[in-house]
Amino acid sequence: MGRSAALRLDEEWSRVRSGRACVSPGARERMLRDLISALTPLAENDLPLAARLGLRYADLARHHFDTGRRAEALIAVREAVRRCAGPAGHDAEHARWYAKTLTSQALYLAEPLSDELGLPRWAFQPIGDRPPPAARADGLAALAVTRRAMSVWEGLDQADPRNRAGLAQSRAHLGDRFEELGEPVEAVIWAVRAEREFQELWSRSRSRGGPAAGSLEHLDEQLRRRLRRCPFAGGLTRLRAGDLVPERLLPLAVVAARIEGVEPDGIAEGLRLTGAEVRRMLRACSWRAVWRFDTRDGEGAPWTPMAHPWRGMDAVTDRSAAAFAAELTEAFLNGPGRPGGSPHWRVAVWWEDEEHLDGSRFRLSHTPAPAVPVPSRPAGNPPGAPAAARDTDRTP
Repeated sequence: MGRSAALRLDEEWSRVRSGRACVSPGARERMLRDLISALTPLAENDLPLAARLGLRYADLARHHFDTGRRAEALIAVREAVRRCAGPAGHDAEHARWYAKTLTSQALYLAEPLSDELGLPRWAFQPIGDRPPPAARADGLAALAVTRRAMSVWEGLDQADPRNRAGLAQSRAHLGDRFEELGEPVEAVIWAVRAEREFQELWSRSRSRGGPAAGSLEHLDEQLRRRLRRCPFAGGLTRLRAGDLVPERLLPLAVVAARIEGVEPDGIAEGLRLTGAEVRRMLRACSWRAVWRFDTRDGEGAPWTPMAHPWRGMDAVTDRSAAAFAAELTEAFLNGPGRPGGSPHWRVAVWWEDEEHLDGSRFRLSHTPAPAVPVPSRPAGNPPGAPAAARDTDRTP
C-alpha cells in the first residue's frame, strides 16, 4: 500500500476515533490492525509516519485496556513508546505525542494499585496492607515512566501554553503514582506544584475556564484527601517548611494534626503558626468522626457490625481520634448496649467516611482472656475448713 493510501486509511480511523463514525469494538480493532500493517513498512525512513505509527499502537493499547485486556495493552503501548521515541527528538508535536504515550504506559502499569473507583488500594502504608510484589514493581515502573514523560515536557519550549499544560499534567500524574505507592507526602508535593502551574495558566487564559479550571478542581479534591493522610512529624511539618501547604488548606492541616493527638502548642510550632491561630482554627473547624463497633463469637469467626448507636457519625471539635474513641469505648463497656458474654469486639474511628480499616484514625481490638482453670480442692479440706488448712492461702 502506498503512502497516500495509508494516510487515507489513517484519516478514516481518525473519524472513528473522534466518534464521528459509530463502529463496533471488533471492527475498531480490525481497522487499527490493518492501519498498523499499512504504516509499518512505510515508517522505516519516514519520521512523520513513524510517529503516526506510534500513535496507532497507542490507540490499540487503549482499545485493549478499555476492553479489559491489560497484558495486551502493555505489549502494544511498549511498541508505541518505541515507535514514538525517534521522531520525538526532531519535532515538538512528535515530542508531545511521545510524552502522552509515556503517560498512558504509566497508567496501564499502575492499574492494579487502584480500586474500581480509581482510588489507591494501598494508600495507608506503612501501617496498612502492602501491595503484592508484582503490583508494587509495576507501580515503581509507572513512577519511572512518568518521570520520563515529565522530562520530555520540561525539554520543550515553556513559552507554548500547550507545553506548560503538559508539564503541569505530568506533575499531577507523578503525584498520583506516589499516592498509589502509599507515599502521601510526595503525592502532596507534586500535586501542589501542578496546581500552581495550572493556576498560572488559568490566570492567563482569556476564558478563565476550560481544562485548567477542571484540573484545579480535581487537584483540590486530591490535596484534601492526601493531606488528611499525612503524618504530622516529617509529613505536615515538612510540607509547611517547604511552603507546600496552600493557605486555604492550613486549617485542614491543623485539624489533621489534632486528630493525630498533637497538642495545640506543638501544632503551632510544627506548622509555624501562633498558638492563637491554631486555637482559633480548632474552634472554627470541626471534623466528622465516623465510628463502628464490630463483634464476633471467637477467633476466625466473621465480624458483625453493630447497629446504632454503636455505628454512626458526629461532628467533633478540638479532640483527637483516640480521645473520642476512648469516650465511645467507655460508653460501650458500661452501657446497656454491650453484648452479653465476653465476645471479641473492635472499634474503629474514621475521619469523614467509613472505609478500609487501614484508613481509620483509631482502631482497638479486644480479645477475651482465656478462662483460668480452678484447681480442685484437696481431699480433707471442706469449704468450711479453717484458713490455716487451705494450702492456697498465704500469710504475709
